[in-house]
Amino acid sequence: MLGVATAFDAPQSGLGLLGTGAATLLLVLALAAARPAAVPFALLLLGAVYALPAGHHVIAVPIYGSVLLVCGELAYWSLDERIRERADAGVELPRLVAIVAVGVAAIPVSALVLAAADTDVARSPAGTAVGAAAIVACVALLVALAHLRGGVRAQQRAVSDRFVSPTVSPTQQN
Repeated sequence: MLGVATAFDAPQSGLGLLGTGAATLLLVLALAAARPAAVPFALLLLGAVYALPAGHHVIAVPIYGSVLLVCGELAYWSLDERIRERADAGVELPRLVAIVAVGVAAIPVSALVLAAADTDVARSPAGTAVGAAAIVACVALLVALAHLRGGVRAQQRAVSDRFVSPTVSPTQQN
């Protein structure tokens, strides 16, 4: 859906059509091969193609960004379903509701950020310092979340390894 809308945004641009086709192909290959590493690049490419100059966009920026977010979440969910260790029963509906809720909540937040970016604010060293501090705080938060996620994954692997019984050869037994 995003690829089609993006392609309609820049029909005169061969670069837009090429980028949209490449992003769609990259996402399809990532899902077919069960390789999550290509998913962010496909979404990045769709976002970059959307940022190409166009007279008007079929989908507004906040909605497009929200749909990109939902598309990424659904792609990773599709990849998660291929893991042998299934989630507990009844997790699918709450997960879907959470993904849709985040996507819907992202629309007004994106619109607010877009409106704030369009306001005419006088520049000052204090405002620049506050903006720089906010950027540093966001990066620190992302780093902390990445470390936390890495720790959770290590715990999940440890639990998963406990359930896998190692094969012991007769010579290793006492």
